[in-house]
Amino acid sequence: MAALFTFCEPFLPLVTECSSCLIFDGMSADQTWVQPVLWASTAVFFLAGSLVSILWIRRERRIRLGLGKIIDAEKTDDSSPASYRAAKDVEEALRNLFESRSAELARMKMMENYRRDYVGNVAHELKTPLFSIQGYLETVLDDPELDAETRQLFLTKALKNVNRLGQIIRDLDAITKFESGVLKPEIQDFDALVLVHDVVESLELQAQAKSVNLVVNAPEPSYWVQADPSLIRQVVTNLAINSIKYSKPEGQTKIKLSSTGSRVIVEVADNGIGIKSEHQSRIFERFYRVNSDRSRDTGGSGLGLSICKHIVEAHGEQIQVISTEGAGSTFSFGLKAKGKPN
Repeated sequence: MAALFTFCEPFLPLVTECSSCLIFDGMSADQTWVQPVLWASTAVFFLAGSLVSILWIRRERRIRLGLGKIIDAEKTDDSSPASYRAAKDVEEALRNLFESRSAELARMKMMENYRRDYVGNVAHELKTPLFSIQGYLETVLDDPELDAETRQLFLTKALKNVNRLGQIIRDLDAITKFESGVLKPEIQDFDALVLVHDVVESLELQAQAKSVNLVVNAPEPSYWVQADPSLIRQVVTNLAINSIKYSKPEGQTKIKLSSTGSRVIVEVADNGIGIKSEHQSRIFERFYRVNSDRSRDTGGSGLGLSICKHIVEAHGEQIQVISTEGAGSTFSFGLKAKGKPN
C-alpha cells in the first residue's frame, strides 16, 4: 500500500485543483454533481492502478519464486560450478547456469564421441581374432588332404585366437563391473612381498623365453597391507607381463617394494623400449595401443592397463607411470600399510 500511495501521490494536487475549479469557479447549484463524479473517477483510477500494481508485483514474485527453486536445486548439485553456487543475484545465477548448461552439453558431446570410439574399438578388437579363427578353420575344412602338421598348426593358431577372444570378453566384463560398482575389493591383511614372489615365480618361464631377468627388490622382510590380494595380484601380474613383453633382449624387470609408514609403494620397472611422452597420458585408456601392430603380435586384450587403473582406484589410490623412450618405464601405485600381525 505504501508503494501505491507513492505512485498516486503526484496526481492528488492536480485532482484537487481541477475539482476546486469546477466547484468554486462560477459553478451553478445544479452543477454540483460534477465534484462527486470527479472524486469517484479518481477513486476508480486509483483502484485500477492498485489492481495493476498488485498483479505486477504478484507476477514478479512468482517469477522470483520459480527462479529461486531452480537456483536452490542447482545449489544442491555438486556438479554445478562454484561460481554458480556463489552467485550474488538472480541475473548472475542465470548467467552462470547458462554457462554450466553449455559446458554440460559440450561434455555430453564429448562422451558421445567417446562412446562411438569405444564401440568401434570393441568391434575392431573382436573382429580381428574372429576373422583369424574363421580363416584357419575354413582352410582346414576346405582342404581334407591337408597334411597333419599344417592342420595341427592352423588349429593351434585358431585356439590361440579363441583364447584371446575370451580374454577380451573377460576383461570387458571386469571393467564394466568396476565402473558400475558391482565389483568391489574384498579388503584383507596380507604380506605384499609374499604376493610379489608368487607372481615372479608364475612368470619365470615367460621371462626366460624373452631372456628377461626378473628381480625383486625389498629391503624389509615383510610388507603387510590392507587390500584385495587377488586384485592386487592381477595388477602386479599385468604390469610385469607388459614389462616382459616390451623389454629388450637380456633386459631386466624389477619389482620393488618400499614403505613410507602409512603406505606401501609397489613399483614395476624395466629398461625396455619405453613410452613416448605423447602417449603416456593415454596408455590407461581402454584399447589404447602405442603401437597397434606390435601390441597385437604380442597378444593381450588391450585392456590390461585400464583394468590396473580401475583396481588401484577402487582401493583409493592412483597408478602412475614414468617413462623415457629407449630407456624403460616405471609403473607405481600405493597400498594402505598394515602392521605385521602378532
